[in-house]
Amino acid sequence: MKSIKYIVALIALVGCTILSASAQNLADKTEKKIRMEMGIGLDAVYTGIHNVSSSDIKLSPRIGFGGHFDMGVVFGRNFAIETEVAYQRGSLIAASSSLDNEYKVKTTTIDIPVLLSLRVAGQRLRFIAGPVFTVMSKAQYSADDQKYEFGPVSPTWNVAGGIAVCMGGHFQLEARYVHALKATLNQIGCKEGEPGEEFNTNVYRLTVGFSVLF
Repeated sequence: MKSIKYIVALIALVGCTILSASAQNLADKTEKKIRMEMGIGLDAVYTGIHNVSSSDIKLSPRIGFGGHFDMGVVFGRNFAIETEVAYQRGSLIAASSSLDNEYKVKTTTIDIPVLLSLRVAGQRLRFIAGPVFTVMSKAQYSADDQKYEFGPVSPTWNVAGGIAVCMGGHFQLEARYVHALKATLNQIGCKEGEPGEEFNTNVYRLTVGFSVLF
């Protein structure tokens, strides 16, 4: 009877070992498959000024805010292609020696980036880079109870690079730099029936975002 018990125990131990190894192998294979990743988050945005073509115009940016919806295709453990729809609101102060006062310019931007993501340290540290397509960029300011167009603050094509830290598998903190590939045409000091002073602006954007992944 004792021999039978030992044999049964040995068979059970071997069976558990085989099942455990099979489960681990299946988990490894599953992890290497292509999978989808999605997320939603909030951003703080700073639109900095590289240069302005007119030495008379002074632009002072302010901190803005926005939100984004993320989608990504993950290849194994180290690579992913990510895209998102990002909506951002901000403002800047425009002034010049020829203007009677300062103007607060309110900006709105919608971006669709396509980014390559390199993931290391167990996917917790992520480096991203790629093009950013700005589908909408507009800015307006008020003068004499009228609204006037300032022009876009971001061109259609930009490039971005950044770094992100994933915490707990579902939370991500990211810092990103967005560089404009060309200048935008803007104007300030418009009056009813009269155009304002035109100038070119070259900008960059710094964003810090927090995302929930699912």
